[in-house]
Amino acid sequence: MNKKYACLILGILLLTACSPYGITGNPEDASDTESTPEEITAMENPPTFSITVEEFEKEIVNNDNQRLLIKTESGFNTKDNKIQLTYDLTDEKKKLADLFLFVEESKEDFPTIEKKFTAVLEVIFQSLDVSYDISELKANLKGNDFLGMDTDDVSVSITNNSTNIQLAIIPK
Repeated sequence: MNKKYACLILGILLLTACSPYGITGNPEDASDTESTPEEITAMENPPTFSITVEEFEKEIVNNDNQRLLIKTESGFNTKDNKIQLTYDLTDEKKKLADLFLFVEESKEDFPTIEKKFTAVLEVIFQSLDVSYDISELKANLKGNDFLGMDTDDVSVSITNNSTNIQLAIIPK
């Protein structure tokens, strides 16, 4: 019981001794929390691709000449499940928004899957009918850049983890 009181007193002592080193500043210095009209419009109408989910899925099937991708409940996968494409499937008539590509290889092992990765990306970008530069994307992927590719139509963000690679394909 004495140990509990000693720990409690020690904790209170530490809290009071460290409080001057906490966050300082005047709350009035913070920026206004009100959103600008541009920010409100952007949140209400997020950017989308020019095609619907249903049209995109048909385009994937039409453009996938090598038959790399298989339709799943969450999007498309390669036959070996090394590459997975996911997106919002709630409404097929809705315009397509962000796409997420998961590659189950680390950056170090990427050369073993690079050809398949390139082919899948070409199918995706052709299906979206957007401008793209695969060589820029691969160079930035190898260089560990966060922004993988940026064109007039699309932006690709990269996350390199120790076990996998993740891409977010975002419309402009």
